[in-house]
Amino acid sequence: MPIRVFEMAVRASALVIASLLMVAFNAGCTDARLARYSDDRLLEEYHYALGENYIEVNGIQWCYQEYGTGDPVVILPGLGSTLDYWQLNIPVLAEQYHVIAVDLPGFGRTSKPDAPYDLTWETERICEFLDAKGVRRARLVGVSMGGHLALLIARYHPERVEQLVLVGASGNWRRPGFLLNFGIWLVWRDAVVTDYLRAHWARIFHELFAHETPMTEQIFRYQMAVRANKAKFGPQGRASARALHSILYSTIRDELDAIKVPTLLIWGEHDTVHPRDGALHFRENLPDARLVIVKDAAHAVMADQPAIFNRLVLDFLRSGTAGVSDDY
Repeated sequence: MPIRVFEMAVRASALVIASLLMVAFNAGCTDARLARYSDDRLLEEYHYALGENYIEVNGIQWCYQEYGTGDPVVILPGLGSTLDYWQLNIPVLAEQYHVIAVDLPGFGRTSKPDAPYDLTWETERICEFLDAKGVRRARLVGVSMGGHLALLIARYHPERVEQLVLVGASGNWRRPGFLLNFGIWLVWRDAVVTDYLRAHWARIFHELFAHETPMTEQIFRYQMAVRANKAKFGPQGRASARALHSILYSTIRDELDAIKVPTLLIWGEHDTVHPRDGALHFRENLPDARLVIVKDAAHAVMADQPAIFNRLVLDFLRSGTAGVSDDY
C-alpha cells in the first residue's frame, strides 16, 4: 500500500511539473497573441466615465464612486469586471439613493496585495470599507461574484443588509466531488489561471454582453491593453485565480433559507455564464424573492438593458418584492 501511494504521488508530481512547463510555453504564445492589444498610452490615460475616488482602509486603497443622497445602495461588480460597467445605472439610481460603487480588492483600480482572495476574505474587506464610509446597513446590488459576495454578507452579517439585488449571481451550485477536487488540486495554479484569463478574455468578455456598444468597446480595449501587459495584469490574475478557486467551494446552496431579506433576482435570457437554472434555484429557496428574466440580455443585464434594469431595481428598492412581478 505505501508503494502504491508513492507511485500515485510521483505521477501526480510529474503531471504538476508538466502543467507548469506548459504554462511557461503558453505564456509566450499568449504574449504574442495579445501583442495587437498593447497600448501603453491608453493604460496611462484611461479613466472611468464617472470618475474615481480613493480611500485607504487597513492597507487597501479602494477605488469607488459615490453619488446621490438618501438610503445607501452599494454596488459590487463581478470577477474581472469593474465599477465602470455600471456607468449607465449609477446616475439613475443616484437620483433617489446614496449610491456607492466599488472596485473589489484585487480588481480594477483597487489595491491588489498578495492576499488569499477567498470570498470570506473579500466579504470582511467589504465590511471594513463600509465601516470606513459610515455605512452600517445598505441595499446590496451585485453581479456574478459580486452577487455571491452580497449573499454571503446577508447570510453572515444580516444586520448590514436591507435588500438584495442579484444579477446572474454565482453561489448556489453543489460542492465539487472527489474527482473534480483531485483535478483542481492537480492543475489549479495562480500562473495557469492567470495565463488562461489573459489568453481567453476577449471571448469571455463578449459572452458577458448581448450587444456591443461604444461603452463596451471602450472597456474592452482598456481591459485587453491591461492583459497585453503581463506585469500589469499579474496581480489581478493572481487575485482572479484565488477568487475563482474560492467560488467553487463557497457555495451557499444549502443556507439560502436563512437569508430573510427581500431579494430581486435579475437574469439575462441569454446568460451563458450562470444559466437560469441557478436563478430558479435561488428563487425557489430564498424565502422572499422575485425573479425577472430580461429579454435580449446576456450576463451583464445592467449594460445590455439599462433602462429596464434601472426601472426594475428602483421599483424593488421602493416597494420590495411586492413592487416587482415574478416571471415564474
